[in-house]
Amino acid sequence: MKTIIISTFAEDRIITDSGMKKRDGGPALFIKNFFDKAGLEYELISGEKAIVEIDMRNKKEIGKIKQVASIQYDPDKVKDSGLVLVSTLLKEFPLKAYGAFPCVDIQGYVRSATGFGKKKYFDSPELEKFAIIKGTENELRYVPISRMKGKNIVIKTKGAQGFDVISGGKEKYFTAKKVKSPNTIGAGDTFFAAFCTHYYKTRDIDRSALYAKEKVCEFLMQKSD
Repeated sequence: MKTIIISTFAEDRIITDSGMKKRDGGPALFIKNFFDKAGLEYELISGEKAIVEIDMRNKKEIGKIKQVASIQYDPDKVKDSGLVLVSTLLKEFPLKAYGAFPCVDIQGYVRSATGFGKKKYFDSPELEKFAIIKGTENELRYVPISRMKGKNIVIKTKGAQGFDVISGGKEKYFTAKKVKSPNTIGAGDTFFAAFCTHYYKTRDIDRSALYAKEKVCEFLMQKSD
C-alpha cells in the first residue's frame, strides 16, 4: 500500500537581530527530505508554497503564517493508502483520517494566524481516528488529548527536555540528545516522519522512539546558520 504525505512547503522569512533571511521551509520540505534520505517511496500532496515569518530574536523561535493556500486533493487517491502523514501550517487541509494508518502532527490545527506563537483550541471527531498524534507539550494543551490516550499513540515533544510517548494509558519518557545547532527548525517534522515510518514497519514504540531521536540528532548536527 502506498504512503501519502499531506503537507505544505513554505518560504521561511527568518527574523534575527541582524535582519531577515529567506529560506525554503515548511513541514513538507523536512518530511520529504527525511523520506528521500531514507530511500522510502511516497506520494506528496501539497498546495502552493506558503509564506512564514519566524522570529528568532531574544533566543526565541516562534512563527507566524503570513500566507497559505488550501491543499487540493482527490479523496479517492488517498483513502486506499497505507501510511498517511498529515502536517500542516494552519488548516489548509481539512482534518480527515485517510488510509490504513493515519498520523497527524497537530501543529497547524492549533496554530492561530493572528500573531507569533499564538494558539487556539481545536477539536474534531477525526482526531480519534488517527493512529499517531504528535504535538509539542504546549500544542497538546489545545486538543482534547485525554479522550484519546487509550486508543491512539500520543507523542508529546518537549524540545531539549526530550519527549513522552503515551499508549494504552501508559506514558513513557525518553531523553533528548544534546546537540549544538543554530536552530531547531524542521526538527519536529523530522521526528514525526522518523517515528511514524519506523513504527508503521515495526509496531515497536521503544525502537521507533530511539530511531526518531537518532534521526533528529543527525538532522540538527548537519544544520548551518
